[in-house]
Amino acid sequence: MTTHHSAVDAHGATVAEMFDNIADRYDLMNLVMTWGQEPRFIRDTVKAVKLGPAPKVLDVATGTGDLAFEIANQRYGAQVYGLDISNEMLEVARYRPGGANIVWQTGDAMDLPYEDNTFDAVTHGYLLRNVTDIAKTLEEQYRVLKPGGMMSCLEMSPAPRDIVKPFSTAYIKYVVPRLANAITQNPDAYEYLSRTSRGFHTADRIENMMQEAGFVATGYKSLMFGTMAIHWAQKTAA
Repeated sequence: MTTHHSAVDAHGATVAEMFDNIADRYDLMNLVMTWGQEPRFIRDTVKAVKLGPAPKVLDVATGTGDLAFEIANQRYGAQVYGLDISNEMLEVARYRPGGANIVWQTGDAMDLPYEDNTFDAVTHGYLLRNVTDIAKTLEEQYRVLKPGGMMSCLEMSPAPRDIVKPFSTAYIKYVVPRLANAITQNPDAYEYLSRTSRGFHTADRIENMMQEAGFVATGYKSLMFGTMAIHWAQKTAA
């Protein structure tokens, strides 16, 4: 039994409980929040890590496994690991078609229970706004990647200050919680998601944080009028 795994912090426990409560409706809500674009964003996030043949890949904060399943779909023979803080989310993932082919594990994104240089690629979606220490989270992903391995992620950004900002902010602030209430009967969870998205770092700042964690060849592509972005980065080769 490894002792590497530390206790989840109080914020982490709160986030885990919140996601446990909305697990069964989470996928539908993401589809609504992205105006139906979510599957394409997931595909493009996985493409960004440029998977080789039979890669070993970790999806952090896997939720109900959208990225993990997409990795398995894009690369036959991939060894896919899906880690999440929420047991209920993992239960949903486990029972999806193909779920038995993926290794699901409960764990903390700020203290990954894997050895250094383990994975060819790491992905995550909507993770960074839910952790108390983004730098530590990125350093952990860097640590478990093999030299030259790629990381990619899908993240929210605050709307840029242009003509669309009042509209997109209003959509995220007012419309999304109401949709969430209709779909999940848990508006508090999506009010939290809405608030953390509006107050989150810009895509430029996230890219800088990746560089501070040691990543090279960083870049991103903005989506949804600048309210989301796909980021990619590489661990330095040995």
